[in-house]
Amino acid sequence: MNDILSTAAAIIASVGGSTLIVAACSNWLAKLWASRMLQNERALHAEKLESIKNELDLLKQKDVTRHYEKLVIYKDVIHLVCEILRELEAVTVGKQKALSEEAEHSFSFNRTKAYGYIALVSSQNVLDKYNDLIDYFIPIVYEGQSGSWVEMRGKADEMLNAMRLDLGINEEEVMYRGSR
Repeated sequence: MNDILSTAAAIIASVGGSTLIVAACSNWLAKLWASRMLQNERALHAEKLESIKNELDLLKQKDVTRHYEKLVIYKDVIHLVCEILRELEAVTVGKQKALSEEAEHSFSFNRTKAYGYIALVSSQNVLDKYNDLIDYFIPIVYEGQSGSWVEMRGKADEMLNAMRLDLGINEEEVMYRGSR
């Protein structure tokens, strides 16, 4: 009986010890695999994050470039509008009887060029305000009709406000508040 008990105890101890060894090895192996999987996941996520950062940088650069180009075009359009406003102001306040042939030619050429510039980069609202201004100028320039300096300046301000809104500069409208 003693022999049976000692043999049984030896078998149980042997099986229990090997179970303990197998359990310890399994635990170590599971931690090793988990660690490697975590490293692989981190590397994959780091790679994806870097790719997203690069895409974001590219989008930001495109947005900054587009904003700058739009600002340059708007400055050119404002310059073209200022030229005809100067000439029309001289006519409307009586400094000269009519537009010079050179001013009329410049208006004809530049209004079309400005339309193309605006159509390339801006919103429909900016294009509409530009067209309102030009449509006001056309009868004055080509048909000799009279125009109001205050109305011309108001339409120019509306166009400028549409440009400012399109550029995201300020939603508050600007207007002339002087007395002349």
